[in-house]
Amino acid sequence: MKTLKLETIYNQTIWGNDVLSKIRNRPSNMEGTAWEISAHPSADCPVLNKEYEGKTLTDLIKENPIETLGSEVKEDRMLRLALLDAKESLSIQVHPNEEYAQKNENDHGKTESWYVLRAEEGAKLVAGCDFKTKEEIKQAIDEGTIEEHLTYHPVKEGDFIAIPAGTLHALGANILALEIGTNSNTTYRFFDFNRVDDQGNTRPLHIEKSLDVVTLGEQPVVVSTPLDGIEKEKLLTNVEEFEVYLVDTNDTYTIKLDGTRFKTISNLGEKVTLQYDDEEVTLDFTESMFIPASSSDIVVKGKTRLLIAQPK
Repeated sequence: MKTLKLETIYNQTIWGNDVLSKIRNRPSNMEGTAWEISAHPSADCPVLNKEYEGKTLTDLIKENPIETLGSEVKEDRMLRLALLDAKESLSIQVHPNEEYAQKNENDHGKTESWYVLRAEEGAKLVAGCDFKTKEEIKQAIDEGTIEEHLTYHPVKEGDFIAIPAGTLHALGANILALEIGTNSNTTYRFFDFNRVDDQGNTRPLHIEKSLDVVTLGEQPVVVSTPLDGIEKEKLLTNVEEFEVYLVDTNDTYTIKLDGTRFKTISNLGEKVTLQYDDEEVTLDFTESMFIPASSSDIVVKGKTRLLIAQPK
């Protein structure tokens, strides 16, 4: 099966920005989320390859699960990639684990990670808190002091952080980030800064479910990956659900496939060419592609930075 280019699905959000639209030279609709690789019912990316015209990524997975996902990968290990373009902070939120999500939402649990592509000076994100008990969280919500208990991480271009399910977190304002996570669309909001949409409506909070799934004591760490021009391959995270590698290349780099697991590739630098078999395709800055497990090896030609993810 060939490497798959997918159609991006854009979603407007209350916190959306226009940084990505300027990069991609498209009209700005203050879209906060751009689903790049998704086989979730909430956003099922159409496949752009001509030979699969009219099909979505989910269609191909159902038709050829082993060729697409790999001989060692079940559907619950599918990954989901999105670009998050935040003018304002996202809500203070938490995601459920697999067991809770299956029981209560008919969805998968969500562990995610963020790579920062753009960040204005002073930008920061939330990952972790100093709460010791859930009773302390309830009290802070009642008193409106939850922001005082959050762990803030200043971030810049090239920073990376992994967010396990259950961790209290929020992507901050003035950040463009690539999110790599599990195939879920379940988010529980603790706090949304009392903001309203253009109709004057607040977004719903999910206090009871948030308290059900929040885990205390998690303190994720930001991994700094300076853009120094030195060729490298670095494991950024190795969580239970997936692995993410950073690759800086000045010439060529080969992505090897063995039929057991699919991979995703995201270009965080200059345009590059991907060569496999007798074909070549290009991958622009911010673009991602899905590499089926049955694909032949991929040769990346050019100087760029890549993130390569694969399920566990």
